[in-house]
Amino acid sequence: MTPGSSAHENAFGEACFSTPGIPHPAPGTLDKLPITAIVIFRNERELLDGCLCAVRALCDQVIGVDMQSSDGSRQVAMIYVDLLLEAPLYPIAEPTRVAAAKFARHDWILLIDPDEHIPRKLADQIRQVMSNVECRMSNVKSDISGLDTSAIRHPPSAMIGAIRLPWWYYFKRKRLDGTIWGGGRSTKRMLVHRRRCNLLPYCNRIVELKDGYTEITIEHDTSGGGENHIRHYWCDSYRKLLRRHLTRYCHTEAAAQVANGQRFSFSYGLIHPLRELYRCLRHYDGWRLGVRGWLLSGIYFLYVLASSWLVLAYQRKGHTAEDSKGAVPTLKQIHLQDEWRKAA
Repeated sequence: MTPGSSAHENAFGEACFSTPGIPHPAPGTLDKLPITAIVIFRNERELLDGCLCAVRALCDQVIGVDMQSSDGSRQVAMIYVDLLLEAPLYPIAEPTRVAAAKFARHDWILLIDPDEHIPRKLADQIRQVMSNVECRMSNVKSDISGLDTSAIRHPPSAMIGAIRLPWWYYFKRKRLDGTIWGGGRSTKRMLVHRRRCNLLPYCNRIVELKDGYTEITIEHDTSGGGENHIRHYWCDSYRKLLRRHLTRYCHTEAAAQVANGQRFSFSYGLIHPLRELYRCLRHYDGWRLGVRGWLLSGIYFLYVLASSWLVLAYQRKGHTAEDSKGAVPTLKQIHLQDEWRKAA
């Protein structure tokens, strides 16, 4: 540990080691990968520490983008990041990711949010994939000596443009094992090669693979050593969840649907939400969670109902795919040493 650094636990009991102004990874994880991590945040102080602690230990470069935080998030980010950027407040993060990627030192980019935390087991699997599957050389060999592939799905011979990572919702800091959000073992395209993918500034469409490239999936693995999924600390209260989905997410979802060709009909506005409620409760085991599952399923139903009828509103406006495209913002670089002097 660097002299003057201190060990502490973040809000979730995860050990972090940091020195003000000097990025410092957790012990035992010094073999960083040629990856640039991009983390966009706004007033995420409590979550940011745990996210950046793991990312700092895994990635050679960490870029933090502050969207006008006022809760001290920037001061937390300054401990870990190599480059701190300031962005205007924006309703969606996708355009800002496109802008931040221009500052990346490496072609491989990890797109991660402050409420997504990488466990040690997954970090080790990512190291195995990046080194043994030879992502940087593009060719995936069918015979990968020395690599435990039990949790990794890969094509026998392909050009790799992205890696999907196991991912799980956590509600009120506990894993969600039912409803549309927690009823399945999801994976998310989070580690991408910028020359083999298109980073998109569109709402709900982050990355698309270029022609000729494919992806690897690291599957969920509960064998020895604990779980390997990214913990997505999604929400801490029903009220906050309801407010997000009925005031913001329903609009972005409806706009994206219209841009993708969805047309409104009364069956879509009435029957579709009821079908989704049934799926949430029955197919995704929401009913097994008791009151918690019914409440979350009810919120999901209201969200689908609202977004379905908003499709009509956006359809009447003549909304197109270009309207869902956010303008890529201009980012201001923040000089870390100057910021530390201000803090002092």
